[in-house]
Amino acid sequence: MADQDVDRSEAATPFKLKKARERGQTGRSTDAVSAAVFTAAVIFLAWQGMASATALLAMARSALLQVQNHDLAQAALWVLLTQLASGAAAVVLPFMGLLMATAMAATWLQSGFVLSSEPLKFDPQRISPAAGLQRLLSARTLFEGLRACVKLVVLTLAAWLALKALMPQFLAVASLSPVAFLRLLADDLAALGWKIALALILIAVLDIAFTRREFGRKMRMSRRELKDEFKEREGDPRIRARLRELRNEMRKRSRALSNTRTADVVVTNPTHYAVALRYVHGEMPAPQLVAKGAGQLAAAMREIAWRHRVPIVQNPPLARRLFREMAIDEHVPSDFHAEVARIIVWVFALRERRGAAA
Repeated sequence: MADQDVDRSEAATPFKLKKARERGQTGRSTDAVSAAVFTAAVIFLAWQGMASATALLAMARSALLQVQNHDLAQAALWVLLTQLASGAAAVVLPFMGLLMATAMAATWLQSGFVLSSEPLKFDPQRISPAAGLQRLLSARTLFEGLRACVKLVVLTLAAWLALKALMPQFLAVASLSPVAFLRLLADDLAALGWKIALALILIAVLDIAFTRREFGRKMRMSRRELKDEFKEREGDPRIRARLRELRNEMRKRSRALSNTRTADVVVTNPTHYAVALRYVHGEMPAPQLVAKGAGQLAAAMREIAWRHRVPIVQNPPLARRLFREMAIDEHVPSDFHAEVARIIVWVFALRERRGAAA
């Protein structure tokens, strides 16, 4: 049994993945989110970088010119600060909003919308020194450190190649005007950003594949876990068997009450058993048992028979034998023909008298 717990060779079921999702556990790559956010920042820089820098510089110049007036009143100073704040917000907020929307979109595309408070719950293992030391010295931590070093080397190499390509332009910077210098700086930063973004995208693609593979491996289940999950979802076999018995009893009860309405006679114990018989002359070789019941079901059958004017005959020995030895829809065997025939003849005679009286 222990081997089955260790050998997690079965893929995770949709039920386990759903439970993990409810706990906030998904195969989401943080590198993909970082790459998307950085790429969005580079796009904004290439598209609106020069315009944003020019707007911020213009606001700073205007503020400095107004501050030169030493007699600036406190109210006017407050108005100036308000204008600076609103102007800076108009430039910075679209950029921050773009980054936030990009991060949310990158997360949603990977795992959909996940809202869980489970990661926020208090867990003693998170503050346990022993557990923290164990995590620090684990092979997983070593592997994550190696991954971080590899990513750092890749990004450093990409930045170095980008800066190396920009080296020839540095000699011409001194002869440029401030506006041209800003424009060149924005273009160079955008070119550097594009190269780093491409490196981040490559890292993100590899990390997505790795993260999903690791998440799938982590979610794998043993055969015993599959059986336990099946029991949890479908219930214990003994409970299911009992539920089947109850459903069968309800079906039998419903069928017994329904067949009692069309029976010709009900033979009773008189309180413990009830047996409903039906006979069609010329179509049946012998009377047919259409319903039977004991206890409360027998009482319900007598109530139905009384409501539908079905004759009720008290014959305890016959009722007990028919109940124990016959099944529903079975025809009365020859051993019972004499007793049952007398009852059927009496019932038909009673029916003729009722018809004549009506």
